[in-house]
Amino acid sequence: MVPPELTAKYRSLPSYCEEELSPPVFVVAPMVKQCDLPFRNLCRRHGSTLVFTEMLMAKEFATEPSYRAAAFGTSIQDHPLIVQFAANDPADMLKAALEAQKLGADGVDLNLGCPQHRARESRFGAWLTDPEDWELCAAIVRGCTSSPELSIPVSCKIRLQPELEMTIQFALLLEEAGAAMLSIHGRMRGDPAVRRDGAADLDAIRAVRDALHIPVLSNGNVRCPRDVLAALARTGCEGVMSAEQLLRDPGLFGRVRYEIGISVCSETDAPPPTPPPPPPVKQLSMEYIELCEAFTRRVQAEASAERFTVWQASDADVAKLHLKGMLTATGHGPVPKHLSDVVDKATIRAQGEGIQCASASGGATENRARRVDAT
Repeated sequence: MVPPELTAKYRSLPSYCEEELSPPVFVVAPMVKQCDLPFRNLCRRHGSTLVFTEMLMAKEFATEPSYRAAAFGTSIQDHPLIVQFAANDPADMLKAALEAQKLGADGVDLNLGCPQHRARESRFGAWLTDPEDWELCAAIVRGCTSSPELSIPVSCKIRLQPELEMTIQFALLLEEAGAAMLSIHGRMRGDPAVRRDGAADLDAIRAVRDALHIPVLSNGNVRCPRDVLAALARTGCEGVMSAEQLLRDPGLFGRVRYEIGISVCSETDAPPPTPPPPPPVKQLSMEYIELCEAFTRRVQAEASAERFTVWQASDADVAKLHLKGMLTATGHGPVPKHLSDVVDKATIRAQGEGIQCASASGGATENRARRVDAT
């Protein structure tokens, strides 16, 4: 039977690249220290159709060439890619967006969802979304969308407000300011001790989506391929965004597409070719190491300053965290020493321990934590 989410009336997505994306889209969420180019490419190979970068600080990106070089070298290598910024000033956001456009970004996103302590201290992310700051948020978006110099789409990522009607009002305000797409994490900012308790509210996401005219991405409650299909059906959204489950299984969306292919083919006498499912996660971990090695060879050949993250972590630390997520989530235990040694050789470079964002208090994020800082 054809899944009902495939027959939904989807809205057109923004033009993020020369080849138009067709909904539903399967989206890699912005994750601090977890959206390195090798991982982005691994997800793309295995079903992800749209990818966000990790959160970048708009002011630093706008003003510091070394910061931009650490993020992308001399140009963005993978597409379509949305560059996410934390900003609380319209001028900073516009300047950062223009620099991202020069580097080849397919879109930019305003982070209005990060609930972390550093966001509260520096007043960005979810800590910029109290009602008294809504006009500032709209001004940041409008400053980009009204600029004749910026030709790429501007989107926003938000969380739920304390009341559903407030969330709808805020989303409408961002739409009116020119946001081309909205991603919604179906939980509130909340207290750190409880903000991840309970399921994401997919019904609230549905209500916001129905009130808007722009495409919406659903974020939350994804633990397996069937959860992705359930989110599409329940929210009516034009796509699903995932963070933690992709860290455990970068082939998540490929498995979703395989299931969709089986469902569609079962209704036809002459079925189109069904895409093969991604390989087991353990095999994906080896593929990730190969991508790390290829990344290092390229940046060394180009004498590029590009790194896995602009936050305080070595390339090897980021890679090991990915391997730990993949291998422990599938019962393979800790990262074997021989794999750890390969990662060290493949990723440790002259850049040392990296760049710490000057304006992001507490930028030295915790390497030991398994829970991802998804914005």
